[in-house]
Amino acid sequence: MIEVRNLEKHYGGEPVLRDLSFSVEAGEIFGIVGHSGAGKSTLLRCFNGLEKYQGGSVTVMGKEVADLDEGGIKSLRRDMGMIFQNFSLMGRKNVFDNVAFPLQIWDEPKTLGARVNSALRFWAKPQPAITDRVMELLELVGLADKRFERVQNLSGGQKQRIGIARALALNPKVLLCDEATSALDPKTTLNILDLLQDINARFNLTLVVVTHQMEVVKRICHRLLLLDKGVAQCLGKTEELFLSPTETLKKFVDEEYTLIPSGTNIRMMFPRDISQDAVITTMARDLNISFSIVGGKLERYLDDVLGFLIINVPDEHLEAVFRYMREKNLHWEVLGNDRNALQRPL
Repeated sequence: MIEVRNLEKHYGGEPVLRDLSFSVEAGEIFGIVGHSGAGKSTLLRCFNGLEKYQGGSVTVMGKEVADLDEGGIKSLRRDMGMIFQNFSLMGRKNVFDNVAFPLQIWDEPKTLGARVNSALRFWAKPQPAITDRVMELLELVGLADKRFERVQNLSGGQKQRIGIARALALNPKVLLCDEATSALDPKTTLNILDLLQDINARFNLTLVVVTHQMEVVKRICHRLLLLDKGVAQCLGKTEELFLSPTETLKKFVDEEYTLIPSGTNIRMMFPRDISQDAVITTMARDLNISFSIVGGKLERYLDDVLGFLIINVPDEHLEAVFRYMREKNLHWEVLGNDRNALQRPL
């Protein structure tokens, strides 16, 4: 669906994206994550031709973006819907008109007279086909009853639902989400993410999600790319990366816990195959060993609940615990008190 090869992007001679290579498969939810200034939004805008790049290749649906003329770019953007952090809605228009807007202007001719006629058509009564499509989309996002409401009267979550409906108006093949939940509270964020996941599953729509919120990536993304200063730091399946995180990913996640200075602190990861098992209780009973639970976190990764627990083991029992975890094929690593994890035994 999207192929990026050795992509280079500069601003005034300063590199913003450096030698990026990856692909986004059709029908997947692909996350691009990183701190502010990492190059995430710039990369996204290279996909639909809003940003030009100085080197490498970006191929979207079989077309090299840099080679497209004005008509080609317009056609590309028709197939790539986009939703934004600040919603980008027309404040003076009602909900219906905001969603109908791309349907009413898409085939606008280029002559001045035709542009005037197109503008007049926009203000006229919507065509039945447009009305049907808009109401279908408003039903999808759960806001059909708000069709005549002015958008400035809506909550942030409702505005983003309208933004999603508008982005879907032209039946795109790809949906680009640029920090789509950053301005929303946690509960509303989860509702929007559930909606995006439903849209992906229902229409097999490819989603590219730019965010600095790790809970977004864990909740809906099949794979992720971590950017730092325009350089790819890790790329892979979300679950696998969080079960065996790179040092850069660990620093980005910045888990909050306090390690006990005595004994040995061990982080035990819980993938989908053991997430429902009483691993800690069973190990303590089988080994007849007591240890402290320092911290932990359970989170939703796509359709599973995964996470980790950090236990503190007295040093005299350490070898027995290591041997038990190896025999049970558990996922674990030893943590140093400086928060730098030691290499996990195989």
